[in-house]
Amino acid sequence: MIKLIGVIVVAVGFALRFNTLLVVVVAGIATGLVAGMSFNEIMTLFGTYFVDNRFLTLPVVLMVPIVGLLERHGLQER
Repeated sequence: MIKLIGVIVVAVGFALRFNTLLVVVVAGIATGLVAGMSFNEIMTLFGTYFVDNRFLTLPVVLMVPIVGLLERHGLQER
């Protein structure tokens, strides 16, 4: 069976313009299941990597509202 089914899932999901986060999560789950992992193992890895890397996403999450406020108050017009 194809071990890189996640690549196909991502390509099809992006081609059909589905939600990006949903497509990537489904691709990860599909790849894990094909690789022989249980669903609980996959969810454990998702949780572990999320907790380990949450400080990397914090600046990105904080920048989105800041850019939105700047745009609302005329950043683009200046």
